[in-house]
Amino acid sequence: MRIVLSLITGFCLLGSAIADTGLSKQERRNRNKAEKQYLAAMESFRAGNLVNGRTLLDESLRLDPRNPGALTARELLRQQEIQQRTLEANQQLAANQREQAIDGFRKALALDSSNTAAQEGLRSALAEREAAVGNEPRIRYRDADDIRLQPSEAKQDFHFKGDSRGLLQRLWSAYNIRPLIDNSVVSKQLRFDLDGADFATATEIASKITKTFYVPMSSTQALIVADTPENRRTFERLALRTFYVSDASSPADINEVVTLLRTVFDFRFVTPAASSNQVTVRAPATMLDAASRILNDLFSGKPQVMLEVNIFQVEQTLARDLGLGVPTQFTLFNVNTEARNLLNSANQDLINQLISSGAINQANSSSVAALLAGLAAGQSSILNQPIVTFGGGITRSGVIIPGTTIHASLNESSFKSLEHVMLRAAQGDPATVRNGTRYPILNASFAPIFNTPAISQVLGNQSFQAPFPSFSYEDLGLTLKATPTIHGTSDVSLKVEFQLRGLGATQLNGVPVITNREYNGTIGIPLGETAVLAGMVSQTEQLTLQGIAGIAKLPILGAATSVHNKQTDDAQLLVTIRPHLVREAIHDAEAGTAFVPAPAQ
Repeated sequence: MRIVLSLITGFCLLGSAIADTGLSKQERRNRNKAEKQYLAAMESFRAGNLVNGRTLLDESLRLDPRNPGALTARELLRQQEIQQRTLEANQQLAANQREQAIDGFRKALALDSSNTAAQEGLRSALAEREAAVGNEPRIRYRDADDIRLQPSEAKQDFHFKGDSRGLLQRLWSAYNIRPLIDNSVVSKQLRFDLDGADFATATEIASKITKTFYVPMSSTQALIVADTPENRRTFERLALRTFYVSDASSPADINEVVTLLRTVFDFRFVTPAASSNQVTVRAPATMLDAASRILNDLFSGKPQVMLEVNIFQVEQTLARDLGLGVPTQFTLFNVNTEARNLLNSANQDLINQLISSGAINQANSSSVAALLAGLAAGQSSILNQPIVTFGGGITRSGVIIPGTTIHASLNESSFKSLEHVMLRAAQGDPATVRNGTRYPILNASFAPIFNTPAISQVLGNQSFQAPFPSFSYEDLGLTLKATPTIHGTSDVSLKVEFQLRGLGATQLNGVPVITNREYNGTIGIPLGETAVLAGMVSQTEQLTLQGIAGIAKLPILGAATSVHNKQTDDAQLLVTIRPHLVREAIHDAEAGTAFVPAPAQ
């Protein structure tokens, strides 16, 4: 760094000495001060005092904004700061400090928005943060109010010998809970000894011995019944839970959840609400917990990709017309016949009127000849053009001499277009983007056919209003539909439907012709790599030769006496796509184990 700054200082001093000529005294004085500040800034940088060096460098640029040394040093410092911020952000990202890393990458991009390393680092940090956020449960639910017992927390000792119903009555009463024993509980003799037991331990052991289970009725009352499948279905208290499926994109997704709950868990009370992405279930709490684990794994968030689509379109046309246009067609006519045609009936009547008025003398042949010449000049007569005559008498003929033209025209045009589209899509869900216009095309118009008195009246007072014509709209521009299937964190399959439409240069009966370019297919692309989606090259070349037959193709004479017309049209279209993973598939490693409740004993 010091060697680079020293070289920059030397070259900039030489450039400043050369550029001092032609400046005013004040400008020269400011430049000298700026040079001193710049040299002081370099000394501060060499000494390691970056803050003072930056201050002196800013002061130098304030005095002389065009100082090359200060500008170069500032750019070097900026690049060094960008590299330092990027390096620190990468270290923070490796240490799982995502927010600090994102802030560091953004600060680096604020200094240079085109820095590739900072862009890739920010993209990776955002992807990791998205994945971390995705680890949170995606299925949210809300339980209805539940009745919970409030037993005494004191531990009790039991030494009982006698009837099972009496045991249950004594045990529950010891914890200040009033039991209601159902008639289905079988009475049998038993012995029960337990020391220092809390409520949960005592009731669990007693339920296994007596083969019963309880249903809370209130905070201080419980119903005790025999543990049979029939009693489980009849008396077991059902919890009410509402699942919010946030990732459901259609009513079909909600129906899939309902089908899963009914077939896998045999839930009978399932109520879907597709409009609000909710499913309400009434079932035992233990089974609801298991269903929550399954739904959280299935709807924990679909993986998503960001598709970066670039459309490059280049078109170039050339029209060149070069050469000498010599006549290739000649008109042969009879001079006497063409002269007699001048004296048609209309011209003869005009001459007679002039003779009768005394304007011309009939015997004066020169006056008549002048009149004929004037008539010929004022009309598009064949005699009014350059001609060459030959022959004599009645066979006297003439040939029109056409004009010779020089062609030297050139018309060249070029067109370049770049469209950049960013499209975010979730796995299995089609995403569509349209960029363009809707062009109206006239289908039918209305006008009165019969002229009735009513129509004549509105036409006369100019109050007639024609009915609105019929239009249909065509989508012009870009239409892209992509359905991704993400395979882990390395590849993605894309089902792509690409369409590019525009107005053509020709029309049919006033209706424009619409050009259409389409691509439909499924491709596999590694994540982060660019693939060519579609490419098309169109080349048209038209050559025209106009000249005298037999001479136009001669090497030298033909080139000098012919016209060469060349028209070319080159068009290229290239579509590239680059997928970026923004959210990975989230799976709970424990979702498949330890969530099914054990059967009742």
